[in-house]
Amino acid sequence: MPKMIFLVTTLVAFAVSMGCSESPNSSSGGIGVIDVAGDDADMNAAIAKAQETFDFFEANWETMDSDGYSVKFALPTADGQFEHIWFSPTKIAGNQVTGECANDPRGIPELKLGDVKTVDRSAVTDWMIVQGNKCYGGYTIRVLSKQSPEAVPNFTFVDPPES
Repeated sequence: MPKMIFLVTTLVAFAVSMGCSESPNSSSGGIGVIDVAGDDADMNAAIAKAQETFDFFEANWETMDSDGYSVKFALPTADGQFEHIWFSPTKIAGNQVTGECANDPRGIPELKLGDVKTVDRSAVTDWMIVQGNKCYGGYTIRVLSKQSPEAVPNFTFVDPPES
């Protein structure tokens, strides 16, 4: 069964820069990496919710008063799995999202911290806009916080307002 690999290093670094003191931990032995089964129902529901609400992120990431924002891409690894990696978005145009890689992936040797990548919108698996300790989005983080609470900051999660 393929696993989904979630990197939380950037999330934790982001939280530390905002004054949180949690440190990364991992069930897989890698700093800031949490492996999740590919058929994990909670995680797949979180990804679906993030994709369903991405319009809110797109409409607000550059204009909403925030302490920061990120978007997560699912990218194929050398061994045929997917690694879910945080990026700092730089452009959203049509069906394309461009961002700067915010951490060093574990299973994608050709991708490094700071590399710029453009993906189809369908590759987005999460997003977040952070205001203080309040996190809009962050759906996969919510699941990870239940599975490994020591690995993620203690955010208050908020859903986008319904229109």
